[in-house]
Formats: sequence, structure tokens, C-alpha cells
Amino acid sequence: MPYAPPEPRWDIVEEHLDEAEFLWGMWEHSLRAPHYALEDVARGPEARLSANLDGLVINGPEVAPRLLLPALAGAEPQRVSAAAAALLAGPGDAGPDAVLAAWRGSEASRPALARALVWADRPDIPPRMRAELDELDHAAAAAAVLRALGEPLGDALGPLLASDDPAERAFGLRAVADEPRPEHHVAAVAAALAELDPVIVDAAIVAGVRLGLPAAWARARERAADRGGDESLLLLALAADPADLPVLHAALAQKRRRAAALWALGFVGTPATLDVCAEWLEDDKVGHLAAEVFTAISGVDLARAGLSVRAPETDARRVAAEDALPRPNAMAVLAWWVEHRGRFTDGTRYLAGVPRSRERLLAGLTAGPMRRRPALLLDLEIHGVRTRVDATAPTRRQRVQLAALRRTLEAAHVDLDRIPT
Repeated sequence: MPYAPPEPRWDIVEEHLDEAEFLWGMWEHSLRAPHYALEDVARGPEARLSANLDGLVINGPEVAPRLLLPALAGAEPQRVSAAAAALLAGPGDAGPDAVLAAWRGSEASRPALARALVWADRPDIPPRMRAELDELDHAAAAAAVLRALGEPLGDALGPLLASDDPAERAFGLRAVADEPRPEHHVAAVAAALAELDPVIVDAAIVAGVRLGLPAAWARARERAADRGGDESLLLLALAADPADLPVLHAALAQKRRRAAALWALGFVGTPATLDVCAEWLEDDKVGHLAAEVFTAISGVDLARAGLSVRAPETDARRVAAEDALPRPNAMAVLAWWVEHRGRFTDGTRYLAGVPRSRERLLAGLTAGPMRRRPALLLDLEIHGVRTRVDATAPTRRQRVQLAALRRTLEAAHVDLDRIPT
């Protein structure tokens, strides 16, 4: 009599799916959280998520029709992502076929399915996504998956750059610098710098500064003075040209722009910057952001140094990444800074208490807060280093990308103190 595998314990399998749904959201949040580093994500949410996805796969083919396929049609994005990731982790083509069918049939679920496609380690996903580029209604979504996987867009980039949809055109602009021959698209970036739509302009500015276009830096300086120009504030802070500091300080003086200005100023890194930002440590709205500047420059962990106070209760439905930042004991932080400021040299840029350098940037990417890593990657980009690190990818992939980045920096001997103007 042929062997028949035992019936799965459906209560346990369902629990795996419930846990995977919860952990998917936790993993996504951890990728941008200030209290997680890369290894924390790997050993915590990502490892637990992987274990529960494995639990869905190893319980056999009956799990897909009973639990995973119905979940694909659900309305909860995290459950859709978890179910799709489990299907993609299974053997054969049935799982990917089901995920692609759901991809084609549901625009609302497409972002959640895209995250599962990015999570999966399947060599057949890039060619499957390339085939989807021919479908006009979701070509841009397919291109986004390919870009997240580090694949060049090639001929698909032209239609995006010519799209009448601002979001699609902006995506195409942000993808330009990742292409093997980005110089072929300089004219499209330059034209977009003159647009009025802020979504397009902001994308063109980032693309242009990554390509080293002087016109992009000039447009960034104009845009940084606008109320919506927060991304350009960050770019000016990363460049740290003293001539641009008045724009950053002016934004800090505006209540509606103060949070964005504090975020940007933390990347300038000079002691004088911390002098300016320390004024806001006692502010109920932005004190934790001023404290983040303190930690970013001094390297002092507020909680470990006894310089924090209990955080106020927050609405769980409106949790932002910065809500996990410690709240400062303002007087204690100021006292520390007064006592230790002499250790910091005026005019020198610091990262976590150490003068800014190639090694310090790499340390920030490998062991620093997840929240700050995208800006550090952009810092390298505007200094001419193509990073190819996706800060939203699974950590197993990011480790490989970071190893390649280290080799690139060691080979190039990049001067990270050069200011692009």
C-alpha cells in the first residue's frame, strides 16, 4: 500500500499564516526603524518570518488551495504578501503561476504581491517580470519589481520617462542612475528639472545629483526653499556646502518644516550643527528629532547613557518610524554636550562620534540605525559611488550588496569629503 503523508495539523498551519501576516508587517517596519540595525532585522523579524513561511511550505501541497490561494484574494496587504511569499517558496511553477495570475487580476493587491516577489529568491522572477512589461496597465509595477531586484530596465525605461502619469515618470527618473548607461537619459532628466509638478521635479533632482549634473544642484537649492522641498533639504545637508546652511537654518525656524530640517541637519554632522539643533531638545513635537541629531553626531545612545525619559503614549494606528526614537532628558543632554563639546573639532563632519570617512559610512550601513541607511546610501551616490544596495530588500540580499559596495570603495579610493557642486 503506498505511503500517504499524515494530514497536516491545520490549526498549526493556520497559525503559521497568521504569524507570517503579523511578522510581515513587523519586518517591513523594522527596515526603516531607528531602533533596529541590519543584524537586528536579520535575527529578529526576518528570521521569525522565514520560519513561519517555511512552516507553510513544508506542510505540503494541500496548504496552497486551502489557505494560501484564498489569502491572495484577501484585502489585508500583509497577509497577501505572506501568502504569496509562501507560494513562491514552494517547488515547481504552480506557486509563481498563481501569484502572477493574482498580479494581473488585482491592481489593489499588486504592491503587496510586488513585495513578495522582491522577497523571493527565484531566478525565474526577473524573466517573468520582463514579460509583464508588455502589459501597459501594469508595466510600471513590473519595472518597479525589476529595479528592486537590481535588474536594469533597458528599453522599458523610455516609455516610463515619456509617460503622462506623473508617478510613472517620476519612477522612471529615479531609476535612471541605476541603468548601465545612464548618460543616455541625461536629456530627459534635464527636461524634467524644468517641470512644475513637484513629484516630477523632486525625482529629477535626485536623479540629476546622482548623475552629478550641476543644473540638478541648482534646482535643489531652489526647491529646498519651498515648503515641499524636504528631499532637497536632505541633499543639501549631505553635500554640506557652507553656503547652503542658511537655507537649512531657515527651514528649521519654520514650524511646519522643522521636523524635515532636523532630519536633514543630522547629516551635516558638524558640532555647530548640533549647537543649533540642541535648542529644540525641549520641544514636545520635535525634541526626539533634535535628540536624533545629537546621537547621529556624538554617537551617544541616550537610553544607555541615562539621557532619556519615558516616551509618551502614541496612537498605535498612527505609528511612524520616528516614534521609536528615545525622548531626551533635555537638560541632561545639554549638560553632556557642554562638557564634551571640546572633543569635537569645528568644521569636521562626524558620524556617530567619529569623523566622517569611508569606513564610518560603511559602519553606518552595516551596524547603524535602519532609519538612516537610505540617506547614507544617497550620500555615497552624490559622491559618485554607485551603491546597488536596496535598503528595503531582505537582509540576506543586502549583505551581499554591502560586500560588493565595500569592494567598490576599496578599489576606487573615493574621496568622501569632496563636495559636489
